[in-house]
Amino acid sequence: MLEFLGLDDVTLAAYRLWLRHPEMDVDGVATAVGQAAGTVRRSRDRLVELSLLLPSTERPGHLVAVHPEAGLEHLLQAQHEALIRRHERLVRARAQVNTFVSEYLDNRPGGDGAEVEHIDSADQARVELLTLLGRAEKEVLALHTHQGLPPSLTAEVLPVELRALRRGVSMRSVLPRTVSTDETGGGYVRTVASHGLEARLSDDPRIDAMTVDGRIGLVQFASLGADPLALVVRSPALASLVTQLFEQVWETAEPLVVNGADSADGADDRPNDTERLLLRLLSLGVKDEAAARHLGVSVRTVRRMVADLMMRLDARSRFQAGTVAARRGWL
Repeated sequence: MLEFLGLDDVTLAAYRLWLRHPEMDVDGVATAVGQAAGTVRRSRDRLVELSLLLPSTERPGHLVAVHPEAGLEHLLQAQHEALIRRHERLVRARAQVNTFVSEYLDNRPGGDGAEVEHIDSADQARVELLTLLGRAEKEVLALHTHQGLPPSLTAEVLPVELRALRRGVSMRSVLPRTVSTDETGGGYVRTVASHGLEARLSDDPRIDAMTVDGRIGLVQFASLGADPLALVVRSPALASLVTQLFEQVWETAEPLVVNGADSADGADDRPNDTERLLLRLLSLGVKDEAAARHLGVSVRTVRRMVADLMMRLDARSRFQAGTVAARRGWL
């Protein structure tokens, strides 16, 4: 817990020993903590620098431990002041974001207050989709039965949906039956479902629609000449109609089997794009923390994914999992 003060585990262990056994020298501490003497010397120098240890004037070569509260108080105060400065920067950043939002809305046709906004640009429809997902707080309901997301848009939507799921947003989707045979769509669904998405399959209605927090919706259409590509619905009453449509379809849709346990050839055990990337990272010796940052997920999620891959590969270790994965052509 004190790492944020600049004290690593070795330094803390050495400090505890010198608190209890002031007669110990560097070699004795090194033996006790199982570290090289050079490492402990660096820890000693760090403790002296922080005024947690003082050289003994009565016993040359020995150290005197300072009262922890006296030694650490100035570090806590420094961190507290840094936290205040960070909070001030966050407040200023939030104000800047609000300025950007105002400028963005001022340049939109119809602004953010129109109950129904017509979108006739594919780029704008994509922006609206990502914006709604990014601003979701409680629940996202989505119908994707008419046309699947293209690979480029899937790559954009996936991290936004994962971030929403990580912050506790509930997500349910009705997907086209073809998603089970589409490699890109199947990989996307397995990834998001592993993070909490509930999904079902259906053929109808032939419409793409989404509601966010029950108060705003996005209805997308196939391009039909001059007709709008999408409608952004901000009227609670109209958004409620989209929600009711979703619930009706959800009730009759079939649950999506993600694991494919009854597959005869085991094809559904193949990794999705995210899992394949994780396998490649692990094969390069990347640690869980670095892999989590690269994938944009938590360390806990990475470890859960690794455990799932090891189970599917029937591997007892990560090394064996990498060997089996390579033999199967997963890497």
